[in-house]
Amino acid sequence: MIRFGIVALLIVVPLWAPWMDTKGVENITKEVFEAFGPVASSCYDSEGNLLHEGVEVSWYPLGRLVHTCAGDYVVWVWGAIKEQGGVYKRSNELQAVQSKAITCTDVIERQEQRLASTTDSALSVYTGTYATEPDFAIFKEASEHKRTLSEALKRGPTFAGRFTVAEWGCGSNCQQHAVMDVESGLVVAYGPQTEYGVKYSLDSTLLITNPKDGLPPLPDSDYETENFALSIARVPREYYRLTTDALSGSQYLVRLCVESSATGYIELEDDRLGLVDEE
Repeated sequence: MIRFGIVALLIVVPLWAPWMDTKGVENITKEVFEAFGPVASSCYDSEGNLLHEGVEVSWYPLGRLVHTCAGDYVVWVWGAIKEQGGVYKRSNELQAVQSKAITCTDVIERQEQRLASTTDSALSVYTGTYATEPDFAIFKEASEHKRTLSEALKRGPTFAGRFTVAEWGCGSNCQQHAVMDVESGLVVAYGPQTEYGVKYSLDSTLLITNPKDGLPPLPDSDYETENFALSIARVPREYYRLTTDALSGSQYLVRLCVESSATGYIELEDDRLGLVDEE
């Protein structure tokens, strides 16, 4: 009986890891923030209704689960931290409020550093047979643009190793996009809508709307320049990451950050016009 009790303790104690509770919620969440950067503490839907507030820490086998509106993270007893995936997967359903000021450059750089340090960060380019028709199982509304999406599939992968991005016009200074898996044809993302296109590459999971190098040059006259700069400032630049869910294996776009398209635009124009001082 005593032997059974000892064995039970040897199993239960590591699973429960009661000593982790002495760290406190603040220190456990701090470890997550140090590993993954600041995460949103409050999330709202598109109508402004609160979806999730604060950070919750609960028991998890051999560790603790940190639940935020941006996703779940597991802090293991041996100190490792794992991202479990997003909770609200459709970016248009999520408006995150950061608990402290942070620039989009900070967000992207922190993520790029973390991804570069993982063993599965390298993307392999798909070279198999391409799907002939798009699959609208997730985004049925995308079927209105079946011909455009089918043409995009023929080009093969152009984004994140095995995906392609389709683009079509939706009016004056308006483009809409869809992301598809070239092997299955599955539409994994529908939208976003832009005024100056998107930027992406075959060897990255990052997709940027209204990128700096996609903006037109400033007009010559001061009056036109001022008005144009103001119009650019009203256009959002959004940074998305194509993410794979750890449990289901499905892919979706996660919006990482939003800034004004005017950010970095003047510096880019100064460089184009040769107005940047060379050190």
